[in-house]
Amino acid sequence: MRRILFIALGTAVALATAAVAVAVVPSASGVSATTADFAAGTVAQSATRTCTGADARKYEVTEGRYTGTMTSTSNPVNLILSGPLTIHARTTYDTTNSAAKLGYVEGTFRVKDDDSRVSGRFWGTLSNGNLVGFLEGRARGHHAVVLGNMSAGFDPAGTTGFTAGKLGLGSSTTMLAVIAGPRCHGEKDESRPEPKPDRPVRPASVRGEVTALSDKEIVVTSKGPTTTKCAIGTGSPATAGLLNKQVEMKCEYLGAAPNQIWTLTRIELHR
Repeated sequence: MRRILFIALGTAVALATAAVAVAVVPSASGVSATTADFAAGTVAQSATRTCTGADARKYEVTEGRYTGTMTSTSNPVNLILSGPLTIHARTTYDTTNSAAKLGYVEGTFRVKDDDSRVSGRFWGTLSNGNLVGFLEGRARGHHAVVLGNMSAGFDPAGTTGFTAGKLGLGSSTTMLAVIAGPRCHGEKDESRPEPKPDRPVRPASVRGEVTALSDKEIVVTSKGPTTTKCAIGTGSPATAGLLNKQVEMKCEYLGAAPNQIWTLTRIELHR
């Protein structure tokens, strides 16, 4: 297994004195300050696994897809940062100290889905549900580059996703740095590139025990353990009586972009 060393700096030395985001726009004045508010509270997909590291501490790794909106001012430069928002995030935190939830987040994002869309990557630290980090993105056709610090409330494995997010001025100035090595025995190399936000997501099949069930959502826990949540839509199969049963479940993204939901499409008892 290739060893990995990851250093995350949340608004560290370069951003210690000011919270700033800039947009480089050839057709504008070159470099302009910008700000934006965002929230991505719809958890369209979430899978969580836990493991024990070489340091005997417990870690939780969550990969999720979250949707919402980003809003900026009516200034033509800032307008590129207004529209539907999609975030893919991989989050790792130490659950041994569950009160602090110390960890880090890596991910990709996309604002809008038209000729003026902005997409890119972000990195951040996580402490007690507070995300502080840095964002880098480009408008389609490279007409603008967006760089800046960001902050938000973030509950990766919960139901609220990203809340009260800020890009640029007005975001948190709390500084945090973490150093993280390989977390768990036999862990796969996670240095592979993140999937692009625009890439279609294939249907997924999961086999395991139904550990939570309501009229709106089903949760299946499989080996690892890995927890997969799927919404129950109007066209989903019946799930009555499946709680605590072993099943094989298939989920797909259904609905119109950017509000597609990870939805149950097939489920069978596994005997």
